[in-house]
Amino acid sequence: MKKIISLFLAFAVIFMISGCGNTGVPDNTPPAGTTSAAPSPQQSKTAGQDQTKAFPVTVSDSRDAEVTFEKSPEKVISLMPSDTEILYALGLGDKIIAVSQYCNYPEDTRNKRKLPTGEQLDIEALIGLQPDVVFIGKMSAVEDQINQLEEAGIKVIVTEANKLDETYEIIRLMGIVMGRGNEAENIVKTMQESFDEIREQVKGKTPKTVYVEVSPLQYGLWSCGENTFVQELIDIIGAKNTFDDVEGWAAVSEEQVLERDPDIILTTASPLTGIEDPVGEISSRPNWSDLKAVRNKRVIMLDNDMITRPGPRLLDAAKELVKAVYGE
Repeated sequence: MKKIISLFLAFAVIFMISGCGNTGVPDNTPPAGTTSAAPSPQQSKTAGQDQTKAFPVTVSDSRDAEVTFEKSPEKVISLMPSDTEILYALGLGDKIIAVSQYCNYPEDTRNKRKLPTGEQLDIEALIGLQPDVVFIGKMSAVEDQINQLEEAGIKVIVTEANKLDETYEIIRLMGIVMGRGNEAENIVKTMQESFDEIREQVKGKTPKTVYVEVSPLQYGLWSCGENTFVQELIDIIGAKNTFDDVEGWAAVSEEQVLERDPDIILTTASPLTGIEDPVGEISSRPNWSDLKAVRNKRVIMLDNDMITRPGPRLLDAAKELVKAVYGE
């Protein structure tokens, strides 16, 4: 049972990255950091240029499906918390008629109709809302569900982003679909320039080693490494991920953590664990008292949503990481 819960916890965090809410446990290959959507020719050509296109427009989404829009969508359903945050950042909150049950930012999402996702998605109810477009995560996208939506005449855009470059492309894609291409490009530009400023800010600082805990010890430790935007954020702030030698989201051992003795431990709270005080739980573990992070009280809890959703708030996450790692 613990093994099942461990897998569920680890993948639930990954699912929360895209907010799919699918409760099925995938295979043992972590999905984050694996497949990536190639940017469409239109996206690649318009990057950094005027992206406000006269309709109709045709885009290619994360499943490489071409979708044509005759006009800008007026009624939007977003089943991805990250996509919902992007839509609000584009100033399109008023066009959203329903969101995933996991969408909780910004505050206005409380006023939107909440829909279950994954296997619990009620296709008939969704079709009944008559949206012009549905944004859905690739990990949560069930082919049959998509087919039913498209057969009902509803446009579907499937999104997936595991790295920063892919996040930028999704922001641009959504901007084009919604007729806000210039605004999307401005968001991307702001993120890129601000990340560069952070790189300059931390130059010359003593590198710190960081262990990111995704799943707690009692359920089996999980962390993250290459081909995740968490790794990229750690690189941007000039720190070193103690598990930068693993691929994607992966199980790690207690012995590995103890041997690598991180300067800082970063954790997030999850209601799935039943642990009310993750920092206290980590600090009180047998055998962990001699870790530098525990001795120096450098076990820090971060906002899980901010650091795991591929959207504009990854910039806020990077700033919080700077504070966590350097105390600034």
